Amino acid sequence: MRRSTPGVFEPTPSASALRWPVEVIENALSPLVQPERLARFEAVSRARLRSVVLVLEAVIDPHNTAAVLRSADAFGVGEVHLIDRGTRPLITQRITRGADRWLDLHVHRDSRVCATALRSRGYEVYVADVRATTTLDEIAARPDVALVFGNEHTGASPEMREGSSGSFAIPMRGMVESLNVSVAAAISLQAVTRGRAGDLDAHEARCLRARYLLESVRAHELVIERYLHDQRSGT
Repeated sequence: MRRSTPGVFEPTPSASALRWPVEVIENALSPLVQPERLARFEAVSRARLRSVVLVLEAVIDPHNTAAVLRSADAFGVGEVHLIDRGTRPLITQRITRGADRWLDLHVHRDSRVCATALRSRGYEVYVADVRATTTLDEIAARPDVALVFGNEHTGASPEMREGSSGSFAIPMRGMVESLNVSVAAAISLQAVTRGRAGDLDAHEARCLRARYLLESVRAHELVIERYLHDQRSGT
């Protein structure tokens, strides 16, 4: 897919904190959301994983990036890091179907800094590499892991490899030697998340549901300001 194709856009990095207290968001917006939708928010937040993080380094094709984001959401991985190595990360709405709205997105310009930050948080950083000998089953046994997928043509950069804990490969039985990055990411995420229970604590899950409310209610700023005004005036 061309980066100039209509419908291709730059994903918005997630805000570091909620603008309003969680209780305010819940009280103001929950009455405007269908009970079935609220139940969905509850189920998704309970299944969300903090122990698996995804990193895309200089992936060029918006179709690939969008497909990976959609897979991340599908497999319960909520945190994705996009590394810009001279080419802006772009996605296409036709593929993501809004999946980017439900993810915690971060954009970096330095691969080494990204890897170092993840390791400082306790993650083991593993780079996808067809030449690696570490298997997905071995990665799945690690408590906290970050899976890195590099550029479609050149793979992960030397800086990312130097900052990683190691590399892993997807077993291949056919004549082809590699997979499309979006397919590789989906297979890897399914393998590494299989059997993991949602691991957000109660506060994290509540904040995530609050973010979902913000994403679900149009003009939520006006709704919340009206709610706060009514609270102040006692109406």
